[in-house]
Amino acid sequence: MAYPQPANVAPWYLRNITQALELDEATGNVFIRTNAAIIGNVSVGNVAIGALGNVDLSGNTLPVTIDSGNVTVFQGTSPWVISGNINVDAITGNIAGITGNIGGITGNVTIVDGGGSITVDGNVGITGGNVNVAITSGNVGLTGNLAGITGNVTIVDGGGSITVDGTVNATITGGNVSTTIGGTNLDAFGRLRISEPYTLFDSQNMYINGGQFSNVTANSGSVTYVADESSFNLSVTSANGSSVISQARFTQAYQPGKSLLSMNSFCFADRAAGCRQRVGYFTDNNGIYFEADGEDLYLVIRSRASGTIQEERIAQTAWNGDTLKTGAAPNPSGINLNPELTQIFWCDIEWLGVGNVRAGFIINGEFIVCHTFQHANQAGNTTVYMTSATLNPRYEITNTAATAGARTMKQICSTVISEGGFTPSTKVQYVTNNTNLTRISSANTLTALCSIRLNPAYPDAVVLPSQIGILLVDVRYGEFQLVQGANIGNVTWSNVPNSVVQTVKTSNVITDGTVVYQGLSSSRDEAVIGEDVAKRLQLARHANGTPETLTLCVAYTQTNGDLLYKFGWQELTN
Repeated sequence: MAYPQPANVAPWYLRNITQALELDEATGNVFIRTNAAIIGNVSVGNVAIGALGNVDLSGNTLPVTIDSGNVTVFQGTSPWVISGNINVDAITGNIAGITGNIGGITGNVTIVDGGGSITVDGNVGITGGNVNVAITSGNVGLTGNLAGITGNVTIVDGGGSITVDGTVNATITGGNVSTTIGGTNLDAFGRLRISEPYTLFDSQNMYINGGQFSNVTANSGSVTYVADESSFNLSVTSANGSSVISQARFTQAYQPGKSLLSMNSFCFADRAAGCRQRVGYFTDNNGIYFEADGEDLYLVIRSRASGTIQEERIAQTAWNGDTLKTGAAPNPSGINLNPELTQIFWCDIEWLGVGNVRAGFIINGEFIVCHTFQHANQAGNTTVYMTSATLNPRYEITNTAATAGARTMKQICSTVISEGGFTPSTKVQYVTNNTNLTRISSANTLTALCSIRLNPAYPDAVVLPSQIGILLVDVRYGEFQLVQGANIGNVTWSNVPNSVVQTVKTSNVITDGTVVYQGLSSSRDEAVIGEDVAKRLQLARHANGTPETLTLCVAYTQTNGDLLYKFGWQELTN
């Protein structure tokens, strides 16, 4: 820039300079007091900015670069270089309009928020030291990420709450920690699953066929026990109508207010049109099951509450929890279900007639909720969603049409669990000869005294034998037995009033059946059947609904033994 010649200097030139400067008479310092456009390089020593109002760099903003203690201010392409330090003290207003970056700060920066809030937009990299965040008032709005924190972070929440998304390894040294637990960590009634489950039924079939399932086959369908796999093969031919139904002989008692959990492991045959496969907790009339009908998958609730069989069938793509199908939302697990591989199907029931039913699969140790059937306070629901939750584990494979070849479905393991214990209210009833003596004429011959069975009108009732009492007039030595499925001939069964049981008194010689309980007998014998044993002696019925008999028998070493007897049972579904 050329310097002005004295001859060319007009009075206004000096006036502009004097108006731009101000002399502090006390200190002798000169201040710039108006806007000045300075073009070119200007080097200044220390500059102190004190007690200013607002410094507004809006409008024609001068870019500022702080580099190693220097401040470079750019106007166009010409820099102002302030080579000393800049001390900013007591700025009582706002510094607004800095649109660029402030870079190259190698020392410490202390920020006092003055009681307001500090919002950091972007990433903050902290490479060392500790970060102590004390939230005393206002908000800290961090919209980016805090990256590179290698030291400790202390957070004082000021009495509020902190939400953390992700995994946190924390050491809690004081104060309280509140957390929310949901999903399948809770049972069907929303209670935390911490109590010991009470097993109502389990079938594992290790080494031998446990005899806990009854089978109905049709058109060359067959059941084969596979000892090495602790499993059963349920096989059908290619013919239309070839089928196998395998249903637990014992019905499992649901107790109101307890979550009922059922689990069944299986492996479906390869899916094909005309072949239908089912697994779950159900009977001909009611229940919950998973179905493959050809290639299509469903979750189903079956109900006879209306007097006829009704089914609510939910296709896989309509499951409201997890479709377990790639590309079909919702699929939060990201898993694609293949029922032709071994699977564990589960459901839990909040019955009380109108509760929820959750159904899904256990994969990698996780209970995945595929669909929740909701019934309480739902539009149109004015009755129970199924007659009862007292049901059976069950497996089915059926050809609904001719297929390309034979197929085999695997039945593996089943269990039914009452969550939170099981304390049913029961009543005990008896069959007895009262004071009318019964004579056992033959010696060393097993003779029936009486038999009990489920009333066919109540096939899903739960009845357990509980007591045996025998009183001989004279001392005799022998034994008593409970025999399941004994041939007692053509007899007439009597309905017990206010009961789900039928009885008959007999004197047949018994040569068949399965002995399920026995003891020694002399003159006066009382046997109370323990709970664990009684569960395995539960009155059963076949998959076709036919009830099985349980007969009290005795045998003595001498002839003509005269006795009184009673045979008692508990009804858990009263």
